[in-house]
Amino acid sequence: MSTTHDLGESLVAEDRITQREIEALTRRVEAVEDRVEAMQVQTGGNFAAVIEGQAALRREVRDGFAKVNGRFDALEAKMDQNQAQIVELLTQLVGRRSDAS
Repeated sequence: MSTTHDLGESLVAEDRITQREIEALTRRVEAVEDRVEAMQVQTGGNFAAVIEGQAALRREVRDGFAKVNGRFDALEAKMDQNQAQIVELLTQLVGRRSDAS
């Protein structure tokens, strides 16, 4: 076999593989389009309202996390303050004799 002939067969094989991949991707795109259409029918065609509701829910969740994080920060600050107070009190007790109450 000649090299030209071998390259031609290779290109034909690659073209077949490429064509099959394109067909598979086309089927996937069509399947997604079918799902989107089904979702639009299921939501009464009001897909924009669903997306707006989802965005509002995300904002609420984000705000909720911000509040929780704020509370954790406040608790952490309070714990740091209490730990500093404990260290200060323990430091004062270190120099005292146990019988001197």
